[in-house]
Amino acid sequence: MEHSKGVPGFELFILLFFTIGSVFAVISYTIYRNSRNLIENGIETKGIVIDLHRLKPREYPLAPSIRFFTKEGTGRVFHSSEARNPPAYQVGEEVTLHYDPKDPDNVHLQGNYLLVYVFGGMGAVFWLFSIWSVGSAVKAVFQWLFD
Repeated sequence: MEHSKGVPGFELFILLFFTIGSVFAVISYTIYRNSRNLIENGIETKGIVIDLHRLKPREYPLAPSIRFFTKEGTGRVFHSSEARNPPAYQVGEEVTLHYDPKDPDNVHLQGNYLLVYVFGGMGAVFWLFSIWSVGSAVKAVFQWLFD
């Protein structure tokens, strides 16, 4: 007589949570690695915050727009995508940034790791709720699939 088991819903949910946490951790690490690579291999320069802009209309978190000059003397404006409430910068403030000489639009504002923290934190939360059960979840799903 064949014994039929139902779909291990809870275990699949645990594996989904663990996978989402892993994806967020990889995104966080990738952003961090790219920033570190730009700091180590890019050109450091000073810039001036010329404006604070909203990323979405009618929302308060503000991100800086920074005017800087490349090594060749070309003026550029970098619009950060990392907004904060209250703003982390003030108009007229001098800041340090790093840019890729081959692609001056690729800029890292020194000390600006907000996205690394956000994605890393979200990954940690997903892992926190799944790590304790992921081993038994994998075992249950394999038994469901192959037995």
